[in-house]
Amino acid sequence: MNNGYTLKDPSNVTGVTKEVFELASERFGGRVPNIVNAFSESPVLANSMIELYSKIGETGFTPTESHVVMQTANVLNQCQYCVPAHSTGARAGGVDAGLDESLRNSQPVDDPKLEALRLFTTSVVVNRGNLSSSEFNSFIDSGWSRKQALDVIFLVTVKTLTNYGNHLTGPDLDDVFESHEWNPVSAASV
Repeated sequence: MNNGYTLKDPSNVTGVTKEVFELASERFGGRVPNIVNAFSESPVLANSMIELYSKIGETGFTPTESHVVMQTANVLNQCQYCVPAHSTGARAGGVDAGLDESLRNSQPVDDPKLEALRLFTTSVVVNRGNLSSSEFNSFIDSGWSRKQALDVIFLVTVKTLTNYGNHLTGPDLDDVFESHEWNPVSAASV
């Protein structure tokens, strides 16, 4: 952990923190991920993370497409917690391991439409949403919609919240994520 933040024993929490842990347990398969535990110091942050994650399925993306956006942001933001967490969940959910490895290594992906999504996400993160008309039009011309462009902004927002919060608090990687541990060499470039 970083900056004096500590993980709380879930069996000893009370009040608002207990409510955060109960909601996390309900939403994350019966457990409280260490990132939520660390964020519980600020219930508004922890609850916002949980709520935002519950909305991911409402975007115009399939689970694989959502993973492309979120893992791209995780890697660019060099989040040593979120990259393995997303690899674990995505692979368990059927996302191709080769695709995930390409994303983890900031390498192009084989599918041209997914590659356009990866490049668009990279531009959104690197340029803080200030895209040129040609970047935006290239995304649309690759078969994506204007709604999906905004959905990328939503998913990048979710990842910015978790990536930055992780950097500040530094929770230990949960045991379930350790097989996909990841260390950044450098952020990907456009």
